[in-house]
Amino acid sequence: MTQSFFLQILLVDDDANIRRTLALSLRDLGSIVDQANSVEEAMTKLRTQSYDLILTDFKMERQTGLDLIRRAKELRPDQTIAVMTAFASFENAVEAVKEGAFDYLPKPFNTAQLAHLLGKVREVALLKREVQELKKTRSRRDYFSGLTSASSVGLEEFVRKVAPTDGTVLLTGESGTGKSELAKLIHALSPRAQKPFITVYCTTLTESLLESELFGHVKGAFTGATHDKLGKLELADGGTLFLDEIGDLSLNGQAKLLQFLQERIFERVGGNKEISVDTRIIAATNRNLPEEVKAGKFREDLFYRLNVLECILGPLRHRKEDLPVLIERIAQELSSGKPGRSDRPMSLPGPVMNLLLSYPWPGNIRELRNALERLLMLSEGREPRLSDLPDAILKFSQNTPEKAEKSSHLESLETVEKEHIQRVLANTNNLEKAAEILGITTVTLWRKRKEYGIS
Repeated sequence: MTQSFFLQILLVDDDANIRRTLALSLRDLGSIVDQANSVEEAMTKLRTQSYDLILTDFKMERQTGLDLIRRAKELRPDQTIAVMTAFASFENAVEAVKEGAFDYLPKPFNTAQLAHLLGKVREVALLKREVQELKKTRSRRDYFSGLTSASSVGLEEFVRKVAPTDGTVLLTGESGTGKSELAKLIHALSPRAQKPFITVYCTTLTESLLESELFGHVKGAFTGATHDKLGKLELADGGTLFLDEIGDLSLNGQAKLLQFLQERIFERVGGNKEISVDTRIIAATNRNLPEEVKAGKFREDLFYRLNVLECILGPLRHRKEDLPVLIERIAQELSSGKPGRSDRPMSLPGPVMNLLLSYPWPGNIRELRNALERLLMLSEGREPRLSDLPDAILKFSQNTPEKAEKSSHLESLETVEKEHIQRVLANTNNLEKAAEILGITTVTLWRKRKEYGIS
């Protein structure tokens, strides 16, 4: 397997000279190396940083490589660890593998042996990254599948039809409604999935910088242009370029983008050579582009070029039916995959759930995600409370947190879940479809029907 990225390695040894020499060898072999002089220092780093490989000495003064393996595996069960050992090498190696080590290096070892180990680690790291990307794709698909509101029911069908094409897509809707996630999902499910997905944030760049970002520039094009630079259109060749908040693109930038969409060619800033790339465009905006066109702030011809495949993402306040599904899915995502946390989603008590369901969410999915992340962090090890919610949500409630906790009309999470399952079952023909909409297995659906007494 060819090297396509730098391995992130944590090197653990209590001998500074050995660490220094070995770190040089690892960097020469294409790795980024972090160092620790003890098990304790290694664990401190592991709590805030992830690594493709921990390469640790077996024999150290205070604690051994075995101690590190046990503790690291408790924190990150899938952590890849290799042990260097010169003491009773076979016995130590066997013990290390039993404890979960991926491999071992008998001392002394040469560069070829080290390179062979890194090659195996790289294969494992690539597989892990592929799995992570698949999980992200599934997570994004989940965000837009099984939603029951009128403005959401067509999203699955839209993505299914649009993803395989090369058509330009325009995503519109308020900030935080999930436009960037939908763009990534369209790319991930398209034939371009293995090619780059590159984002340009049109709101953060000046006119001159934005053109350079999109189209690149040649050396000497402007002060500070000391070398040729590829633009994002070229970097995304074969893949997808996502233009976030395209309504903020300057009129001059709009003209150049229009030329590309019409002819699929462009010139770098300061250059005169025509460049052709196969880059799909997905654009998003929270502005009303027809109104911008009337005001002379957006080119009408560009609007029609972009508006080949339009999808409007409605605000959460207009699709409250989606909230139970979104809350459950985001809570599940936030609860899983974190060091030291189980895969069980946080359990939300009735008062908290009811306030989340009644709040209008002006910041949409982004605000919802932030609120749930705050709940998870502040309620670590206990049941979430109303007081854990952001002030904006608490102020929305007519009750204080104490009164709301005692409010008898508020429903429990179980009641909300039961009612949602009943709604889905009433609108589907079979259990398999209902389970798919709910994002659970048919076995789980059967169990929940039995638990809630749903016929």
